[in-house]
Amino acid sequence: MKYKVLIVDDEEPARDLMVAYAKKINELEIVGVVNSALAAKKILQNNTVDILLTDIQMDDLTGIDLVRMLKNPPITIFTTAYSEYALEGYNLDVIDYLVKPISFQRFCKAIDKASELIRYNGAIQAAAIPTKETMERVANDYFFVKTNRKIVKVKYDHLLFIQSFGEYVKLYTQDDVLLALQTTNFMEEMLPNTDFIRIHRSSIININHIKEIIGNEVLIDQHRLTISKRMKEAFMKLIQEKRII
Repeated sequence: MKYKVLIVDDEEPARDLMVAYAKKINELEIVGVVNSALAAKKILQNNTVDILLTDIQMDDLTGIDLVRMLKNPPITIFTTAYSEYALEGYNLDVIDYLVKPISFQRFCKAIDKASELIRYNGAIQAAAIPTKETMERVANDYFFVKTNRKIVKVKYDHLLFIQSFGEYVKLYTQDDVLLALQTTNFMEEMLPNTDFIRIHRSSIININHIKEIIGNEVLIDQHRLTISKRMKEAFMKLIQEKRII
């Protein structure tokens, strides 16, 4: 299988290096090499791209701006000379963050992560694991998640909450903690919004397991989770609708 790659960097030597690295990997097909976020946006609007390799600091718009503009961004790898942007990258659920100068070994590791996530998403579709849309039509009380080379069945009512963990998520259930190569955004889309709500950029909770609400925190099991100011209004509205308070 070939993975379509778009390379974005406003510096020619950096573009040339990424092209040279990508050409060494048989599974990669370069669909575009551009020097700006605006040029990349045009390509993304008209072409299928599996992996986006983008610099952050560029003249017109940053790579962060580019990802934020996209409704459904490809699996993204940031490349930059500035390590202070790493946290912002993970906030956007990018798969990896490469600090220049980038070695071929480090490049390969990032591509392996991206490829694994593409294969995982494909396996979900092939196995007909429910998406948010199918859940509205099918009355399943469970979903499947890939963890530690296994596919595990998780019941919705047993799931307490989910938290971001780098390029992974941790699923806290009544019986276990599962580590899955998935994004928080994907989990938010997949879970039924009647019972699950995002209370922080890194946390999604099952409101049926709330024990206490204390200021800007909720207590679930023995875990205290922060409610962000931006998400508190939607959270309070949902628990009022469910008559939790």
